[in-house]
Amino acid sequence: MVNCMAPEFELFKKNPFFQMSSEMFAVITSEGIFIPLNSSWEKTLGFSIEELHSRHWIELIHTDDRPSALAEIHKLKNANSTITSFEVRQHCVNEEYKRLRWSVRIDNTQSIYYVVACDISSVKEMEKQLRENEQRFQRLAAKHSQESEFLHTLMDNNPDHIYFKDIDSQFIRISRSLANRFGLKDPSDAIGKTDFDFFTREHAHQAYEDERTVIDTGKPIEAKQEKETWPGAQDTWVSTTKVPIRDRSGRIKGTCGISRDITEYHQADQALRDSEAKWRSLVESAPDIITTLDLNYTLQFINRIPPAADVTVEDVIGKSIFEFLTEEHHEGFRLACRQVIDTGEVAGYEIQGRLSGNWYASCLGPIIRDGRIVGFLMTSTDISARKQAEMELQESEQRFRRAVLNAPLPIMIHDENGEIILISRAWTELTGYSPEEMTTVSTWLEQANQELSQDIQEYLIQVNLNKERVAPTQYEITTKAGKKQIWEFSSSLLGIQPDGTRIIISMALDNTDRIKAQQAMQNAKETAEYASRAKSDFLANMSHELRTPLNAIIGFAEILRDELVGPVNDEQKECISDIRVSGQHLLEMINDILDLSKIEAGKMSLQLEEFLILDAVEEVNAIINALAIKKNIELGLTCPKNGTIEADRIKVKQIFYNLLSNAVKFTPNNGKVTTHLNVTSSDLYVTVTDTGIGISEEDQMKLFAPFTQIDTSKSRRYGGTGLGLALTQRLIELHQGEISVTSEEGQGSTFSFSIPIRQT
Repeated sequence: MVNCMAPEFELFKKNPFFQMSSEMFAVITSEGIFIPLNSSWEKTLGFSIEELHSRHWIELIHTDDRPSALAEIHKLKNANSTITSFEVRQHCVNEEYKRLRWSVRIDNTQSIYYVVACDISSVKEMEKQLRENEQRFQRLAAKHSQESEFLHTLMDNNPDHIYFKDIDSQFIRISRSLANRFGLKDPSDAIGKTDFDFFTREHAHQAYEDERTVIDTGKPIEAKQEKETWPGAQDTWVSTTKVPIRDRSGRIKGTCGISRDITEYHQADQALRDSEAKWRSLVESAPDIITTLDLNYTLQFINRIPPAADVTVEDVIGKSIFEFLTEEHHEGFRLACRQVIDTGEVAGYEIQGRLSGNWYASCLGPIIRDGRIVGFLMTSTDISARKQAEMELQESEQRFRRAVLNAPLPIMIHDENGEIILISRAWTELTGYSPEEMTTVSTWLEQANQELSQDIQEYLIQVNLNKERVAPTQYEITTKAGKKQIWEFSSSLLGIQPDGTRIIISMALDNTDRIKAQQAMQNAKETAEYASRAKSDFLANMSHELRTPLNAIIGFAEILRDELVGPVNDEQKECISDIRVSGQHLLEMINDILDLSKIEAGKMSLQLEEFLILDAVEEVNAIINALAIKKNIELGLTCPKNGTIEADRIKVKQIFYNLLSNAVKFTPNNGKVTTHLNVTSSDLYVTVTDTGIGISEEDQMKLFAPFTQIDTSKSRRYGGTGLGLALTQRLIELHQGEISVTSEEGQGSTFSFSIPIRQT
């Protein structure tokens, strides 16, 4: 244990260098006793030497900083380093903290630590203020940049003339609109110039005097109306405002001006003043009731009182207009006045007088003074008789409208120009188009049947010319959903509008289902008859007539080949072989025809047996391989080794033979044909994929039809009768299976079929 009052420590305390230094020196014993060596600790922390000496050194450090401080001290014990430095927050006597930087060196011989501490609180505070100042400067710079962009946008796009001048009334900057008025290509061309370079001397001198007044008094000139003569001797009236420009110390450095063109307003105001003297004499003799109101709807003037109203002009002036209108018209009248205020234009409104009961067609216009709307001018024409007739007509029209809208048949009422006036709900429901999408007949026809649009419109023109009902005519239309419908149209003249335009009513009857049913029956009948004749003719002409002589041809060819009637040379043998192969091929075709007819007649039965599907497919592949080798086509097969099915083995092999021979036939040289089989617990799934010429979507629809070839040009090139796939489909269906095809022209084909592995 180190004695805290050791003589060497006393020497430290008496050393004048330690006492004069602003840095704080101390010793920490192995027990953690803190021994201050100079008075800087008292000055910095406020604790006395005795108070500091009586405490463990770690107690003087902020609780959050203690783990890091202890770690640094322990590092001196366990590491080769003898000196470390770290920052901590130190307790002060007033419950505050100061930031100190400790430098600690360990004396391993005595197990004590020498501490030198320096108060860095002010440095940290300065660093904090510096960071805050940097952030504040960045914000000010960003704000200045934004304000500069705002000013640039304002100067380039504001239609008013904006300009800045220095203390001598020379232009510093002008807006683009003012530069255009001066005839300058760029606003910067005006820098350094004055009004004397652009205006008449009289106007330039007055502008200079105004700017001197602003500079001398420091007060702005606001909305001064003055006449300006521009280059080219064009005169305008402007409203000008000029304000002083000051620097940060408040000294005036120049002026800023904004001029707005008020030529039209000035001319209108002058014209209004000239006409004010005339309008009173005009309204006094006008047959209509003319009144003026202020913005609070108070009557200011009225030229006459309706005879039925028992009041005088004096009784009316100064009263609210609403005292003389029926209550249901109050809100509508306010809306009309609001429209005048918002748009500055005349608004029409029909009102009913409360005292007279008369109806009036009123026109509300703005009264403008000094550019502001200060009231309303209203002219009212008595329309009581017309209103009564309109109400009776409206009631009749409503009855007619309801009858058309709710009619069970499609009804359209339109004028001779094709403008649709009314359309029934049945029309919109059947076509799917809303009334908004059928504003005119031509608009609807462009959507419903663009090809027959002209024909239908000519039909409607004929109605207009004949002035009578035209015989019904059928046309095909297309609904919004794309559905084709056959409508029978019947049109006739309905009446004539006041302007002479004829009104036509068109009614329609949807015959789509009836016509489709008739067409379907006819098509089915023709198809059945054609198929029956084709099959009968084909079987009659081909099957039995060819089978017997072909058997003889094949038999004699085999006798010649086997030299039973004498020797033959090699060339003759080759010819005989060709005869036999061709005859055998024709016999197979005839057998296909007979098999197909047996299936369709329900006379073909299955000879069921269990066998490995892999064996059956490999037997077919062995036959197909000879064809594939000639075209260098790769045959691929993936199949489970032990997949067993119950089926007619010969017919299953015929299915594979037909699909694989077709795939090889229609696959170009160097292509690939792949067969994939998967046997599940219930079904056999097969896909035969080739890289051949593919099949169009249209041809796929008739691919499995018997006696049909999808493309005669291809049949001539590749051969075949069109029976293979039809027979294949029947054999698969005989096994209670299904077949399908996916293909794209030029991209190959994939035929897929499945059959149950057990037949019932």
